[in-house]
Amino acid sequence: MRKNIINITLSIACLVIILLMLSGCDKSEDNRLEYLAVQLSEGGRWSIIDKNGKMVAKDEYPADATISYIYDGVYWVKTGDKYQLYNVDNPKKPVTKEKFESVTTFFQTDRAAVSTQLGQPIRIINTKGKTIATLPKNVKSCYGFTRDGYAVFLNEDFHMGLINRDGKIAVPATFVNLVGVNEGVSLALKDYSDNKYLIIDTEGKQVGEFLSDRYSPVNGEFHDGKLIVRDANENYPRYHMLNKKGEEVFTFDASVAEIETTAHFQNGYIVFIGSNGMSGIMNDKGKIVVEAKYTALINYGKCLFAAMKEGYWGVINAKDEVIIPFNYNSCIQTAMGDNFILIDGDTYVMLSRDGKEHLSFQNVQAIISPFAENPKDESYSLDFPEDDIINDYGQIGLLGALPKGTTVYTGDMGGYPIEFTITKKPETGELSALYKNVNYGTTMKMVGESLPAQGGEISFFGEENGRQWCFDLDGDADNITGTASGSNNYQFNVKLKRK
Repeated sequence: MRKNIINITLSIACLVIILLMLSGCDKSEDNRLEYLAVQLSEGGRWSIIDKNGKMVAKDEYPADATISYIYDGVYWVKTGDKYQLYNVDNPKKPVTKEKFESVTTFFQTDRAAVSTQLGQPIRIINTKGKTIATLPKNVKSCYGFTRDGYAVFLNEDFHMGLINRDGKIAVPATFVNLVGVNEGVSLALKDYSDNKYLIIDTEGKQVGEFLSDRYSPVNGEFHDGKLIVRDANENYPRYHMLNKKGEEVFTFDASVAEIETTAHFQNGYIVFIGSNGMSGIMNDKGKIVVEAKYTALINYGKCLFAAMKEGYWGVINAKDEVIIPFNYNSCIQTAMGDNFILIDGDTYVMLSRDGKEHLSFQNVQAIISPFAENPKDESYSLDFPEDDIINDYGQIGLLGALPKGTTVYTGDMGGYPIEFTITKKPETGELSALYKNVNYGTTMKMVGESLPAQGGEISFFGEENGRQWCFDLDGDADNITGTASGSNNYQFNVKLKRK
């Protein structure tokens, strides 16, 4: 598997944000960062700051190093082709001397999956680098652990199961698609020819189901016992909320044209896109609390949102009150404790809720490795497989719908008009794309991937001016939607229509 697959879409990375009710805004367990890797000067060495802007490690790591999200003070530093584990308590010395080829982050859990080299099985380690378990050799990939203490694994037959935090198989690999456990349940698909999604518990027992020709999951993770789905076979689908039995609880208002697929639930609020193409906010009962009037919205948790208006970013609350004025070019997708990081020109600025500036710097870095694997194992590859496997999963979603040859799409990325040309080679199914910003004329060549776990969704990867981009796209031959995420923590909604 190519190394850029490690940046695959987070929805299958089993990275979960806990949903609390509307009344719990002051007691949230959200996705806020406690630490962040930053460059104080352009092209300088990497430092670590805490949520208040205090310097934990100054100019400690090389400029070309890659540093993961930091959870509970633990993080990975990648130099060259290897990862080493560090802790903010002693940033100068690795937790262990061992180096790893592939890792998952400690996403609000004390377990990670790691692999070292060819022929060596995947291991589960704790935050001190101690091996908790060694997985069987037929386990070829392992996704990150969720808060529930379970991780999805993939075997050599492209089937998925669950392991627990002790590395024991909790659910055998009998599913072609499986979303990470949240609130004790997981969404599963037995076979791509099946017409139903199964809702299973952590022992693999079915607790509910719903028909795939009726509903299509938006994200696949349950929050507060509810799952957002949309109509599967309509040009302008309605969105619905299901319970853990797969029963419909309510239908969202017809003005809701799209619901965000990443981090759409936090603190009982949902970011949606209205029929006018603008973003707004609903509560988890489907009631609109902020009309669709912003170019983009990011749910920070604690009832706070980054909002884009007339080309500039600020921060609002769930009552649509302005917390930080709309004076900034962009923002990072996650809050730092009770502070926000917005971008003013080429400078990142840490601001408190009262607008006070704590710190400024030139760059940030926060990557997530969604799964561990043995990438040099010649007997196992998730690049385009043989025709018999392509015939299994390659006929669904955008992967199956895309015409062979070259197709030109035009559309919108976060308010900017773009052109996106996709090529699907008839002989091999190999995917590539050419991105073009219509206003500025900038272009970017991209490589496409689609794994069995993605259900036909395609991830396109590329680099522009030193920034890495990932487009996670789904849809049909005529209409494509998704998100574009940049290594500078930009994220935009993408809408494309066949030219």
